Amino acid sequence: MFLNARRTIRCNASLHLPNCSMVLFHGWPFLFGMAIMPTRAVVQGWSSMNNLDWKIVAELHVTPNVTRTAERLNMTQSALSKRLQQIEDELGAQIVVRFSKGVILTPEGEYLASKAKEFLTNYEEIRRTILQVGNGQSGLIRIGATNGFARSILPPYFKEYRRRFPNVEIDITTDISVNLINRLKEYSIHVGFICGETDNDFERVLICTDQARAVSSTPITLADLPRVPQIVYLRDPFSKKLVDAWWHDRFTEPPRIGMHANHGDTCREMVLAGLGYAIFLSNAFLSENSGLFELPLTYADGTPLIRNSWMVWQKDLSWISLVRNFVDFMQSQTPASAPSGPRNASPPASH
Repeated sequence: MFLNARRTIRCNASLHLPNCSMVLFHGWPFLFGMAIMPTRAVVQGWSSMNNLDWKIVAELHVTPNVTRTAERLNMTQSALSKRLQQIEDELGAQIVVRFSKGVILTPEGEYLASKAKEFLTNYEEIRRTILQVGNGQSGLIRIGATNGFARSILPPYFKEYRRRFPNVEIDITTDISVNLINRLKEYSIHVGFICGETDNDFERVLICTDQARAVSSTPITLADLPRVPQIVYLRDPFSKKLVDAWWHDRFTEPPRIGMHANHGDTCREMVLAGLGYAIFLSNAFLSENSGLFELPLTYADGTPLIRNSWMVWQKDLSWISLVRNFVDFMQSQTPASAPSGPRNASPPASH
């Protein structure tokens, strides 16, 4: 990622003179999309103009005198004149008319000088941006999170992160955990917030641990669950496996599925309408004043049914300052919490 400023950067795009000031760096296209300006123009039939050449043309436009221009650029007059002749030979056009008191730019030279100003301005801007990206102060960071996590957990942290890093742009994608893991493996996101465990060799930080609860519009006990319609919403495979294992630990009969919902919010509204109960593995879809009754769930031996939520990222992205700064920020802001307890708890079940 750290490029020598004098190194020619080649790209697959076909560049033309009016727009030759910027090219797309293809090293991490899906993560950064960073525009990098080469110090050497790469154009068909014209491949050897460097920063000094652009400065010569721009300076001659301001100071139309070879001697004074050479002094301002710390060059000898003969070296500048030789380089100017090479530029004209390579372009196949005369860019200055020489006379005893100085030079005058030709129309071709005036055009080239305007492009030289654009090139040098853009180059300085990009150079500053690259320096900021290099220390994690600027750039685009791509975040993936479950919908509930993105909606109820991350916004206040993103607000503080943007206050500290105002030049960093955040792109957030929401999906179920299994799909977020695939996105991480494909490097289409930098950091993921997932619910549950994964066998992938990611770097990870525990964000929180939640105790599952059965939620109903009326008080409910554990013994009621097999007889009451259950409203099931779309879960990732790990969460489904976790709930299924808990159910088989507690009951011999299968749950009475009364309705399927494709989202936790929809499921909650169906519960509020009295259409059945639901099992939620976190507080993401439950507000403080929901009016719902919550029964904390435990295994038969009394162990709480819990699910961990993780921040995960690929190991080989840890060296990128943009990623490292975000990870360090989140670690400083979100120490792993104790399992969250219910708010409107139903009476404990009798065993």
